[in-house]
Amino acid sequence: MLGEIKGVSFFVKDKNFRLIFANPYFYRRLGLQSQQELLGKNDFELFPEPLAKKFRKDDESVMKEKLPKLGLIELFLNQQGTPAWYTTNKFPIFNKQKKPIGIMGTVQKYEKVPVNHTRDKEMEMVIEELRVHNEGTPSIAMIADKYGISHRQLNRRFKEVTGLTPQQFSVQVRIEKACKLLKESSRSLTDIGYELGFCDQSAFTAQFRKRMSMTPRQYRKQYS
Repeated sequence: MLGEIKGVSFFVKDKNFRLIFANPYFYRRLGLQSQQELLGKNDFELFPEPLAKKFRKDDESVMKEKLPKLGLIELFLNQQGTPAWYTTNKFPIFNKQKKPIGIMGTVQKYEKVPVNHTRDKEMEMVIEELRVHNEGTPSIAMIADKYGISHRQLNRRFKEVTGLTPQQFSVQVRIEKACKLLKESSRSLTDIGYELGFCDQSAFTAQFRKRMSMTPRQYRKQYS
């Protein structure tokens, strides 16, 4: 059963988008001890409002179109505001008259291929290089030259391993670092954005909002 697959969160919502079932992996991600603590609640009672709006929009689309949404790569924040990326699949639930009466779905940590299990050792090194890069924006072209491959080859091989392009992965890593700096320091948004390679505060805010569904200022206010 889906509710028992290791590492897979499973949930069911009714037509009003209230949770009517959640397996232990789901409610423990929220810092809860039992399913009873979230039954009858909706996303707005469990998640920050910007994220809840995103989840609700997807749920409404599944109900309206009567079609599943598969492979959604989205951010999840735990109660401490620590970001992690997850893959979400959502499916409509139908009654005997084939009318949608709810939604069920799965959520699991986004790791297409664990880095230490891929056969592409060069891509392992590129991934690690992007993860530890600390100043500005890493040059994907320079990384490709370093390993003696074309930009196109790098994009193709990197995406085969991670599901993301090097540019997408780099932004993801920098947003995660931004969350840490916003929580643990009082530095200005401009300074943080500049350190992480964004040309100005507007660019930093736009990229942050796109991935976090909230602005850096909102994130700091809620989690610092």
